[in-house]
Amino acid sequence: MDITLEPVDFNISQELNDHVRDMFNKLSKYNDQIVGIDLYLKSNAQNDDREKTVEAKFFLPGNDLFVTGKGDSFVTAAQDCYDTAKSNLSRIKEKVKDRHQNRPDK
Repeated sequence: MDITLEPVDFNISQELNDHVRDMFNKLSKYNDQIVGIDLYLKSNAQNDDREKTVEAKFFLPGNDLFVTGKGDSFVTAAQDCYDTAKSNLSRIKEKVKDRHQNRPDK
């Protein structure tokens, strides 16, 4: 699985880079058909609340999945994005699994 991490208009530390990559690498156990992930880290500095956003695009056979997470820091935003992606990827895997099982009426 190929993970591309792209901060938008700023630089990130190696520690944050490693943490986010390790976190999203774990998603392969929820759906083993992930081809790649593009992660975009954005800081909404124009707002007073300084909200951070992590957007993830998952490349899957057939359809792609797009998930967004928000938080006070990039770690919490990445965790929010991870949790949402985990449930969506599990749901997609179950749909594919159900589709490929033999139907009882045949």
